[in-house]
Formats: sequence, structure tokens, C-alpha cells
Amino acid sequence: MSKKLKTSANDRKCAFLGCKQILSIYNHEIYCHVHRDRMAESQKLKTPYHHFVGTK
Repeated sequence: MSKKLKTSANDRKCAFLGCKQILSIYNHEIYCHVHRDRMAESQKLKTPYHHFVGTK
């Protein structure tokens, strides 16, 4: 029996201003791989990752 992978919504776009990159359903970040490392920590938005909300 295979373990089911967690996925994010389809057709999400990178949150970086002007970027039109469609994010993979396996990328749970809000930025594409190009822009993820370019953002300063203070500029990064909180990632809405709701798979673990309410669980510990």
C-alpha cells in the first residue's frame, strides 16, 4: 500500500511581484524555487499550510 503524498491546490502562482510561474502541487511554499531564496525573511509572507491546522 502506497503512502499518499500531501498536495496543494492546482494553478497557484508565485507570490513574487510580477512572477507568473505556476507552482507545483507538491510545492507547499507560496514562492517558486527561483524567488524563494531571494526574499528577505522579513518580506516573506506566512505560508498558509492548512494540512496541519489543529493537530499537534
